[in-house]
Amino acid sequence: MVIPLRGPAKIEALFSRHGDGWRLYVHGWVAPYLKQKLDRHGEAFPVAAPDPGDLHEYMWGLDAPYVEQPTAVGGLAIEAKGRSAVALWEWLDEHLSTSKLER
Repeated sequence: MVIPLRGPAKIEALFSRHGDGWRLYVHGWVAPYLKQKLDRHGEAFPVAAPDPGDLHEYMWGLDAPYVEQPTAVGGLAIEAKGRSAVALWEWLDEHLSTSKLER
């Protein structure tokens, strides 16, 4: 599938605790196949807890630089640009595929 880009791809994702579970917020240009797994606000709930080690290994293997920042309340913020955004789309898609989604 060819995904037309209108400008440099950039994606920001935030995994945040929500009660006993996790919620994912996604902002930026999101691939259609990933957007299907998000609600109209760019959110998915509940999702599995993020695995920073798995993310690092995946992105490192693709030589895809990204920024990862733990939040003060135990969440995880992630930002990727350009081809790294595409790699993050793929990782998030796989992560959501293993999570039970509720809309």
